[in-house]
Amino acid sequence: MRAVSQRTLAFHYGWIILGAGTFGSFMTLPGQTAGISVFFDPITTDLGISHTSASIAYAVGTFAGILPAPVIGRWIDRRGPRLTATIIAGGLALACALMATVQSAMMLLVGFALLRGAAIGGLSLVSQQVVNLWFVRRRGIAAAAASLGLAAGSMSFPKLMDSLVALYGWRGAYLALAGIVALTILPVAAALFRDRPEKFGLSTDAGLPPAADDPQEEPSFTREQALRTGVFWLLCGAGFLTNAIGTALLLNHFSIMRTAGIAHDDALLLLSLLAGVQAFATLGTGFLVDRYEPRYLIPLAMLMLALASALPALGSGIVITVLYALSLGGAYGSQQAINAAGYAQYFGRDHLGAIRGASFVFGIAGAAFGPLPFAASVDWTGSYTAVLSSCCVLCIVCGAVAFAIKRPSTPSASMINSKMEITL
Repeated sequence: MRAVSQRTLAFHYGWIILGAGTFGSFMTLPGQTAGISVFFDPITTDLGISHTSASIAYAVGTFAGILPAPVIGRWIDRRGPRLTATIIAGGLALACALMATVQSAMMLLVGFALLRGAAIGGLSLVSQQVVNLWFVRRRGIAAAAASLGLAAGSMSFPKLMDSLVALYGWRGAYLALAGIVALTILPVAAALFRDRPEKFGLSTDAGLPPAADDPQEEPSFTREQALRTGVFWLLCGAGFLTNAIGTALLLNHFSIMRTAGIAHDDALLLLSLLAGVQAFATLGTGFLVDRYEPRYLIPLAMLMLALASALPALGSGIVITVLYALSLGGAYGSQQAINAAGYAQYFGRDHLGAIRGASFVFGIAGAAFGPLPFAASVDWTGSYTAVLSSCCVLCIVCGAVAFAIKRPSTPSASMINSKMEITL
């Protein structure tokens, strides 16, 4: 690999990394719930399967797809983000192509596993990781800015996908997405992703001065040590709830909107509103993460998620649904920024891939199993009220627990050298 030389560039290569990581997050949308939700009704209708069966396939497929995340994280630590991202981008293109061939519920499960694994457990992980490697003191705002790619994708991809489905059917739309992935993020990953800047004689934070006047020494936790801290499980718990509730709400978005009396085109507009709020919340929270500990910001994210859960259960109509979109977008954006920078802030960069890989399993497990209670609630009670009320309570509990968790103390060098990482 040709080394990056600052002398050959008119600006710091960290800005290129930030752009590449942002685009990587943007291109995860074919495997994100906001994107898949557009295909959900056409797939179930064409295959003749129920929403419950499709939700089960989505849940099992998501969980199966995320299981390799710890291995991918360790691979990033050892081989760097460039090779990893290139392989994953190719896998995402193939997963989109495979989705176009689905003929049964079992094939749908396999397709979801490959699609979700490549997009969420792979491309999302490595896109966040490469930004965290290049930014330290300004990591919060940088990671939040990179996460705007996901918000931008949530605003644009659903409309693009809906148009592709209308023009070519859902199978043709997936083939088109395979081509888009192969022609965009695959060459970007191969050409632009790089390992940490110190390997190329460059500084972190794109050469900008430190954000804090008295910066602390960067911590260095192994995965085993991180797993023993309360803040790791707090971050995982908040991520689990956000993914579980958010995925269920987005996957059933059009169904929930119909129940609230909102037409299909207006429901699409609400997705755009949600994504716009998500973008503002991501940047705002990223700014705060550089100044306050992430654990202090989790109660705010959980409060907004509790509101997003409660509002559809309380009423219907345009006012309720707009407030719902504002709350869910704010919750998603806040938690997105906390997740993007929080683990690196608490545990450092040395073993970040392994730590994030482990956290992805717990976090994305929420996305896997979150839709199931929603499907069961509709089948058994005919509405989402019971499950939404339960979700609201869980969010309030998680926000309250955050006040009891303490910042983990940095392990000493002797501790780091004397402990071996466990293998998950």
